[in-house]
Amino acid sequence: MDKIKSKEIVFFGKITAGITHEIKNVLAIIQESSGLMEDILAITPDETFPRKDKFNTSLKRIFGQIDRGVDITTRLNKFAHSPDHSPTDVDLNEVSEQMVLLASRFARLKNVVVEADPHDAPMIIHTHPVALEMALFESIEILLNALNSGGKIRLYPRKIQDRDVFGVCYEGMTPSQADVFPAVSSSGRWESLQETMAYLGGTAKAFDSTLEILLYFPRSINP
Repeated sequence: MDKIKSKEIVFFGKITAGITHEIKNVLAIIQESSGLMEDILAITPDETFPRKDKFNTSLKRIFGQIDRGVDITTRLNKFAHSPDHSPTDVDLNEVSEQMVLLASRFARLKNVVVEADPHDAPMIIHTHPVALEMALFESIEILLNALNSGGKIRLYPRKIQDRDVFGVCYEGMTPSQADVFPAVSSSGRWESLQETMAYLGGTAKAFDSTLEILLYFPRSINP
């Protein structure tokens, strides 16, 4: 990656991180104002406010969306800071949770749910975080484009024969296995994934029997 491209990524991340901070400030003000409204409603007699219950219901929905917005912006902010230090130590369990946010909207377009299934112990590798996230996203896209609709994609980092592996597995109704696997292995996205994994010093393998992609990472990328 040339110097300008590297600077572009850092700049993009810096601006995105700054904007997410501003969005969180907006959400904080909405939360504070909604809390004040809730307090006023609590001391308002029911007989003077005929539709008080509906307002309380609406406020609960607002609080729920505020919590969701804070979670989204927090994760987006973390993603935006990914280029700050590269390579660096990364916990694959945390990345699995991060990818749920980053890929869920694209999965919903095909009525597919993305879920994280983290390992029961930290899985730390030394790598390039942006390229790692890109490899995982490419894997998810490959499965989504090979499928029709519905089901679940499970993201699970695991130790396999003492190697650090990140599994991306589809679970649900599928078209004919004979149709899906060629669509996975022959797609342009598969070639792009192999290039990304080569940059990370790892490899990608696809398995037609289980409709999953396994990404094998080195414990530490070569400098």
